[in-house]
Amino acid sequence: MSSKNVSKEPSVQKVDPSRPASMTDETPTKVDLHDGDSDPISVEQWKKIRKRIDIRIIPWLCFTYLVMRIDINNISNAAIMNIEKGHGIKKELNLNAQDWNWAISSFFYPYMFLEPISTLLMKYTTPSFWLGRLMIMWGAIAMCIAAVQNYGSLIAVRTLLGAAEAGYYPCVIYYLAFWFRPEDLAVRIALFYSFGQVSGFVGGFLAFAVSFLDQHGGLSGWRWLFLLEGIPAVLMGFVTLFILPDYPETAKFLDDPERRYVIERLPKTAPTKNAHTWDTQQAIDLMKEPTLWLFIIVWFCHAVGGFGLSYVLPTVIYDLGFTTSAMANVLSMPPTAATFVVLNILGWLVQTKNWNPFRVAMGLEVTNIVCCVLLITVKVTVVKYLCLIVATATAGSVYPILWPKRVQASRGTTAAGLAIGLTNATAQFSGILGPQVFSTVFGPTYKVSFLVCAGLLAGSVISIAVTGILMGELWTTGKGGEKQEQEDVQR
Repeated sequence: MSSKNVSKEPSVQKVDPSRPASMTDETPTKVDLHDGDSDPISVEQWKKIRKRIDIRIIPWLCFTYLVMRIDINNISNAAIMNIEKGHGIKKELNLNAQDWNWAISSFFYPYMFLEPISTLLMKYTTPSFWLGRLMIMWGAIAMCIAAVQNYGSLIAVRTLLGAAEAGYYPCVIYYLAFWFRPEDLAVRIALFYSFGQVSGFVGGFLAFAVSFLDQHGGLSGWRWLFLLEGIPAVLMGFVTLFILPDYPETAKFLDDPERRYVIERLPKTAPTKNAHTWDTQQAIDLMKEPTLWLFIIVWFCHAVGGFGLSYVLPTVIYDLGFTTSAMANVLSMPPTAATFVVLNILGWLVQTKNWNPFRVAMGLEVTNIVCCVLLITVKVTVVKYLCLIVATATAGSVYPILWPKRVQASRGTTAAGLAIGLTNATAQFSGILGPQVFSTVFGPTYKVSFLVCAGLLAGSVISIAVTGILMGELWTTGKGGEKQEQEDVQR
């Protein structure tokens, strides 16, 4: 990083004409929300401003994340495509069970290590440039998987794909923190994250459809899958460069009073456009903060215990023994659809009905543990499949419910970027260890796998409870809803 963006000590930030001169990471200020003789901003006006911001930002982020998750998860769909015809990826590349596990895991090593760096580089450049660049690169590399001919080339391209996609998700969370307060993020992160879960629904359908292209043009179905699913990312990446607004301070669709009000609503610890990308003291203080490590423990335990299943879900469904490989991809769609519904309902309840996110997350983990126990003990195939639906829906809802609290616990621009990047990097153990836990050597019952998951989820429950206690919010509720907005406008 260049020296202009590096500071060893907190310093006075440069003044931006669209931001009050006294506003920094550390010092809040009240701004004059009047524009000449205009009236103060009312609750109704704020709702209109917020709606315009949401329309400009949230739908595009949701659709780009949907495309990203399809490109990440399509390898799990490719695992069983056309295997009855002898044209499966494992057979054509001569892969055994361990080779396949490493093919999945290789993506997540560079993804994990580069996430904190990528998150800070988004601030160092601009969100529109950085997110657009990520999409273009990962789409191009995803298409290259269609050309691999052996185990070594598959590992190499999957590793490059992980490096290309690294940081997209935490960058989006970081980006939203420049626009919204933590208590305003629950619904937005839930909606954004749920589109990633819908990727399983869309990806399962696409894999089913593309499987009928097997041997067309001399290409196997799995090669067509990677080729076709990489194109949208490249196209959307170029569009992102031009349509995504970077910061409230530079948003052309807002006027000056509106920009000032959006900035004023943010807490004094929120990341800001004019802050230095790197502040050494903030980084040191973050490492001393116990909530950082507790959130990381939660993210790790849930990554493997809750999310590991998602990377091998079609295979686990296929191993239940009541469906073909093509239909197993189709049957992977209801679990992800259930996640979309459950997550958005819970996000709405947390933000508007004052449900405590720590207690909601603990309830989700306990439900997932019950599902693991049932999957070990129950013999009825239909019941097992229903448990997979519930387990997938609960596992997919924990992170987005807790993300606003993770953002709230960070203080300052550098601290927020590092905390978000490091925490989400830990989630990549879902792809590193998840396929190992759910290796086909434990199939078709996967008893060992679900026992490991239950133990890790219990650790997640304890860590969530301790985090809530340290933040003093395990037994509290927010104001939320109309009452909170009225107070915000009047203050």
